[in-house]
Amino acid sequence: MLKKIPITVQTLLISIVFFLIHFGIATSFNHIDVLRFMMSYATQLVMTLSIIMALIKINEQAKQQLGFAFLGLSTLKVGISYFFATGYLFQNKEMLQINKTNFFIIFLFFLSLDVYFTIRLLNKK
Repeated sequence: MLKKIPITVQTLLISIVFFLIHFGIATSFNHIDVLRFMMSYATQLVMTLSIIMALIKINEQAKQQLGFAFLGLSTLKVGISYFFATGYLFQNKEMLQINKTNFFIIFLFFLSLDVYFTIRLLNKK
Protein backbone atom coordinates (compact mmCIF):
# COMPACT_ATOMS: atom_id res chain seq x y z
CA MET A 1 0.00 0.00 0.00
CA LEU A 2 2.77 2.46 0.88
CA LYS A 3 4.50 1.87 -2.46
CA LYS A 4 1.53 3.34 -4.36
CA ILE A 5 1.97 6.72 -2.62
CA PRO A 6 4.45 9.12 -4.31
CA ILE A 7 7.98 8.95 -2.90
CA THR A 8 7.94 12.53 -1.66
CA VAL A 9 4.73 11.94 0.30
CA GLN A 10 6.18 8.70 1.71
CA THR A 11 9.24 10.63 2.84
CA LEU A 12 7.08 13.25 4.50
CA LEU A 13 4.92 10.68 6.31
CA ILE A 14 7.88 8.61 7.53
CA SER A 15 9.63 11.79 8.68
CA ILE A 16 6.62 12.99 10.66
CA VAL A 17 6.28 9.65 12.43
CA PHE A 18 10.01 9.55 13.23
CA PHE A 19 9.92 13.17 14.39
CA LEU A 20 7.07 12.51 16.82
CA ILE A 21 8.82 9.46 18.26
CA HIS A 22 12.22 11.18 18.49
CA PHE A 23 10.75 14.38 19.95
CA GLY A 24 8.83 12.39 22.57
CA ILE A 25 11.92 10.44 23.61
CA ALA A 26 14.21 13.49 23.57
CA THR A 27 11.89 15.64 25.67
CA SER A 28 11.16 12.90 28.19
CA PHE A 29 14.85 12.18 28.94
CA ASN A 30 16.52 15.55 28.44
CA HIS A 31 15.77 19.21 28.39
CA ILE A 32 16.26 20.10 24.72
CA ASP A 33 16.43 23.32 22.79
CA VAL A 34 13.17 22.90 20.84
CA LEU A 35 13.96 25.58 18.24
CA ARG A 36 17.30 24.00 17.31
CA PHE A 37 15.69 20.55 17.30
CA MET A 38 12.99 21.73 14.89
CA MET A 39 15.54 23.57 12.72
CA SER A 40 17.56 20.37 12.41
CA TYR A 41 14.51 18.47 11.23
CA ALA A 42 13.39 21.23 8.88
CA THR A 43 16.75 21.62 7.14
CA GLN A 44 17.30 17.88 6.81
CA LEU A 45 13.76 17.35 5.51
CA VAL A 46 14.12 20.10 2.92
CA MET A 47 17.48 18.75 1.76
CA THR A 48 16.19 15.17 1.61
CA LEU A 49 13.08 16.15 -0.36
CA SER A 50 15.26 18.20 -2.73
CA ILE A 51 17.62 15.29 -3.26
CA ILE A 52 14.77 12.84 -3.83
CA MET A 53 13.06 15.12 -6.35
CA ALA A 54 16.37 15.67 -8.17
CA LEU A 55 17.01 11.92 -8.24
CA ILE A 56 13.54 11.27 -9.64
CA LYS A 57 14.23 13.76 -12.46
CA ILE A 58 17.66 12.23 -13.13
CA ASN A 59 16.10 8.75 -13.11
CA GLU A 60 13.66 9.83 -15.83
CA GLN A 61 16.34 11.39 -18.03
CA ALA A 62 19.57 9.47 -17.40
CA LYS A 63 19.05 6.41 -15.21
CA GLN A 64 22.64 5.26 -15.69
CA GLN A 65 23.88 8.41 -13.91
CA LEU A 66 21.65 7.98 -10.85
CA GLY A 67 24.36 6.50 -8.62
CA PHE A 68 26.82 9.27 -9.40
CA ALA A 69 24.14 11.90 -8.83
CA PHE A 70 23.31 10.34 -5.47
CA LEU A 71 26.96 10.43 -4.40
CA GLY A 72 27.35 14.05 -5.46
CA LEU A 73 24.12 15.22 -3.86
CA SER A 74 24.86 13.31 -0.65
CA THR A 75 28.30 14.91 -0.47
CA LEU A 76 26.72 18.32 -0.91
CA LYS A 77 24.21 17.48 1.83
CA VAL A 78 27.01 16.49 4.21
CA GLY A 79 28.79 19.78 3.54
CA ILE A 80 25.68 21.88 4.06
CA SER A 81 24.83 19.92 7.22
CA TYR A 82 28.32 20.48 8.59
CA PHE A 83 28.17 24.24 8.06
CA PHE A 84 24.64 24.40 9.46
CA ALA A 85 25.60 22.37 12.52
CA THR A 86 28.79 24.22 13.34
CA GLY A 87 27.40 27.65 12.61
CA TYR A 88 24.06 27.37 14.32
CA LEU A 89 23.50 24.25 16.40
CA PHE A 90 26.72 23.89 18.34
CA GLN A 91 27.02 27.41 19.75
CA ASN A 92 25.29 26.81 23.08
CA LYS A 93 28.00 25.24 25.27
CA GLU A 94 25.57 24.09 27.95
CA MET A 95 23.54 21.93 25.57
CA LEU A 96 26.36 20.97 23.22
CA GLN A 97 26.28 17.19 23.77
CA ILE A 98 22.48 16.96 23.58
CA ASN A 99 22.39 19.06 20.40
CA LYS A 100 25.15 16.98 18.80
CA THR A 101 23.48 13.69 19.63
CA ASN A 102 20.08 14.80 18.34
CA PHE A 103 21.60 16.34 15.22
CA PHE A 104 23.47 13.17 14.28
CA ILE A 105 20.42 10.98 14.93
CA ILE A 106 18.40 13.27 12.64
CA PHE A 107 21.16 13.39 10.01
CA LEU A 108 21.58 9.60 9.91
CA PHE A 109 17.81 9.09 9.72
CA PHE A 110 17.44 11.36 6.71
CA LEU A 111 20.56 9.93 5.07
CA SER A 112 19.07 6.45 5.42
CA LEU A 113 15.87 7.72 3.75
CA ASP A 114 17.97 9.05 0.87
CA VAL A 115 19.68 5.68 0.50
CA TYR A 116 16.43 3.70 0.75
CA PHE A 117 14.59 5.69 -1.91
CA THR A 118 17.64 5.74 -4.20
CA ILE A 119 17.81 1.95 -3.99
CA ARG A 120 14.11 1.79 -4.85
CA LEU A 121 14.70 4.02 -7.88
CA LEU A 122 17.67 1.94 -9.00
CA ASN A 123 15.73 -1.31 -8.70
CA LYS A 124 12.76 -0.07 -10.74
CA LYS A 125 12.59 -1.78 -14.10
